[in-house]
Amino acid sequence: MPVSYAELKAMLDVDEPDYPALAAIAADAMQHLRKLAASDDVSVASKAVSLAGIIGDTSSIGVVSDAARSRHALVRVAAAHAVSLFPDGPQAARVVSKLLDDADIGVVKLAARAASRQTAPGIAVKAKRANARMASAVRAAVKENTQRERATVMAMKARKKAGGRAAQGKAAKRGSAAGQMPTGAMTEPPKGAKARAMPAGKMN
Repeated sequence: MPVSYAELKAMLDVDEPDYPALAAIAADAMQHLRKLAASDDVSVASKAVSLAGIIGDTSSIGVVSDAARSRHALVRVAAAHAVSLFPDGPQAARVVSKLLDDADIGVVKLAARAASRQTAPGIAVKAKRANARMASAVRAAVKENTQRERATVMAMKARKKAGGRAAQGKAAKRGSAAGQMPTGAMTEPPKGAKARAMPAGKMN
């Protein structure tokens, strides 16, 4: 009995689908698989694309080709992996060529691996250029991260230094508010006694 759309979706919508078993079931339900691969549920869509790659026949390559144009990077990653499972051929080569132009580094990396299985004219050269572009993007990302980390460290040091100056200023204010220490001098004469001159210490 043919599998329904709902049944196929339920079997894909698990943590670890049984792809070999699903490949035998879904081979005759390619219209359902194509619909699932175009789903807004990125997780289900990427699994459907992976299943199409495992099936690997002439009808499933169309599912992977459509996925290569998805707006979701995860689905395009699945397409790049799926196309690597297809044998050498013009349809697979066209999908690989499309994915080599992708803006996502993960997609390009898998597409370059898939390109090694294709013998279509120009694929090897395009894969080499894609690898160079990917390496350049990685270097730029590393440089940007290094600059960002350096700026963060400098900002932390500046805040720490500013905090130290602020603490010194507060300490100085507390010291001035405390006033001077007493000198021990009497400012008023003793009460209950008349003021008189102290003896000079001369003998008469």
